[in-house]
Amino acid sequence: MTPQWRGLINGTVVYIALGVVAMFFVVCISKPAKPLFITSVVLTTVCTWMLWACCYMSQMYPILYPVMGSAPGDGHHE
Repeated sequence: MTPQWRGLINGTVVYIALGVVAMFFVVCISKPAKPLFITSVVLTTVCTWMLWACCYMSQMYPILYPVMGSAPGDGHHE
């Protein structure tokens, strides 16, 4: 397994742990809106993980690579 995928897996484990901790706090709350809180925690965890995973994977294999030796606006275009 390449180091890039290992980072994705480690980040996923961190998001799962954060979701479990958040669920623990929600379960400790004894309010009538507990199902709403549980749904909110699950959706927030999944959506933020998906955003992070997309950003992380887009940096693993970028579509456009930087061109060395030319900066934007320096007048040297290839």
